[in-house]
Amino acid sequence: VHYWLRGQRHALESQKVQITVFYPAEHLKLQVVPSSSLVKEGDNVKLVCESDGNPPPVFSFFKRELEDDWQDLSSLVEPDSGVLNLHGVNKSSSGLYRCQSLDLDDMTQLEKDVELVVNYIEGVRVKMEPSSPLREGDSVTLSCDAHSPVALDYQWRDEKGKKVAEGNQLFLSNLTFETSNNFSCKVVAPSVPGLEQSKQVSVAVQGKPRIVAISSPLYVRQDEVVNLTCKAIAFPRPSVHWNVNGTAHEYIDNQHIASNLTVRVSHDLLRAGAMCRVSNELGVSEKHIQLLDQKTTPESQGVIIVAIIVAILVVAVLGAVIYFLHKKGKIPCGRAGKQDITRPEARKDKIVVEVKSDKVAEEAGLLQGANGERRAAADQ
Repeated sequence: VHYWLRGQRHALESQKVQITVFYPAEHLKLQVVPSSSLVKEGDNVKLVCESDGNPPPVFSFFKRELEDDWQDLSSLVEPDSGVLNLHGVNKSSSGLYRCQSLDLDDMTQLEKDVELVVNYIEGVRVKMEPSSPLREGDSVTLSCDAHSPVALDYQWRDEKGKKVAEGNQLFLSNLTFETSNNFSCKVVAPSVPGLEQSKQVSVAVQGKPRIVAISSPLYVRQDEVVNLTCKAIAFPRPSVHWNVNGTAHEYIDNQHIASNLTVRVSHDLLRAGAMCRVSNELGVSEKHIQLLDQKTTPESQGVIIVAIIVAILVVAVLGAVIYFLHKKGKIPCGRAGKQDITRPEARKDKIVVEVKSDKVAEEAGLLQGANGERRAAADQ
């Protein structure tokens, strides 16, 4: 209320009054949360039913099973709400759902339908051609197929999880024992995040054993206990035999088999060595282990070679020192050198002085040649 008092404008406000109007529902809305296009097997789904009536009507949910047969799902509805919870949906959860509203005042009824589509991948299978036993050097084609209401992509991974190819086919050529035994086809639905399935296939390559590692040559001493090792790869699983007696231990790792033989070195074993024989139903492989006496090991031979090289280097250095001293005049060589070495230093000094003297008799004596010949003063 606004009014004037003594020339001034005033206003007063009354307490608020809440008016509740009851009216029947005229519209009904039913939706899937999350969106039906993103629902996949295993998800939890809510069907939310809403109306514009006040008070909210009572909601009931139904699912169509047959043409005119509707299953009542009201027991799954949250109390006093229009929410239907579906846990862990699967392919069979897909279908037409209906929400009905009932106004208890005037008994009016509305209904709304929605289609629930649960996306799935099923029937994943891998086909191998040829399907007959594979041998080393063969080729094989793996094909992957699956069924789904949405588009699918295919990926191939090896047993370590590494992606090796894309598409529904994988071609493998020149197969060997080292080729990965297990491959998996991963089927993915790009339009539905998280929707994927995998199928594994085993590619078993058969062949006779192939020895891949052996402890030869082995440097030993007579009467010591040593371990002889023989490792092979084969399929079907092979057996390992030694031609000498000892204690054998075998270790299996996928298609690899390793045998360790503990044996004491005898004179005959040192002379003849040992033989490792690996066999399966497809063939036999053998390899010889050579045993060498520790006294003639390459290490000892290497020490001798190093000693010879050191000696040669010492002689070379010594020769270089002598040559350097000779070039500097520290070590005179030749016939004149021999004379200088045998002649005392003091005597040579006297000769120099006497050459410069005027005494004829002494000059005649000084002109005596190294070989006893006399030379004229003019020649000096």
